[in-house]
Amino acid sequence: MVAGGTPERVKLRPLPRIFSQGIIAVVAFMTPVFVVLYVMTIPSGPWRAVLVTQIIATIVVVAASASYFRLAIWVDRTSITEVGFFGRTVRVEAGEIGSVFVADVFEASGTKTLPQLFVRDKAGKQVIRMRGQFWSRESMDRVLAILEVPKLARDDSVSTRELRDEYPGLLYWFERRPFIAGLVFTACTIVVGALVYALFVVSGWT
Repeated sequence: MVAGGTPERVKLRPLPRIFSQGIIAVVAFMTPVFVVLYVMTIPSGPWRAVLVTQIIATIVVVAASASYFRLAIWVDRTSITEVGFFGRTVRVEAGEIGSVFVADVFEASGTKTLPQLFVRDKAGKQVIRMRGQFWSRESMDRVLAILEVPKLARDDSVSTRELRDEYPGLLYWFERRPFIAGLVFTACTIVVGALVYALFVVSGWT
């Protein structure tokens, strides 16, 4: 706190366990996969293709780790600023905020809820979002306490589908259109796989 009881600019960070859990999952997946591939390809197979794949995967993991450490939200009475996973910075002045909406949202399993906080503009569209998978409830409470804007909260728990139906401006496009998102993901996977295979063929590593 600064003089006069005015909150100073506060920096919020995502849950630290997200990084450790991600690293453990990546190591647990990549280690046995590449060990098996090297065992199968070193004697007489395309081991260089496996090496290139491993290098690319390692670069992706390092880049993702760097992005995690850039993630942050700064908040004070006059504004809230978010640096996202891909480095995009969003700053919203308090005068541009219509309300802050909080709800406990069911996870995909439908058995557990996590809090979510949505900073909405005056048209009801989400401009900054804090999900319980990545941000603590304490961090959300700090945002609620510092920002001097209208606050709304659901008394009951809601599903993503209910949010999509009742508050369409809150969700990302792939949550509003899950079928299209699935098609886009599948197409991207096929394209990337085809490009990697073509690279190996051209390089003579297959």
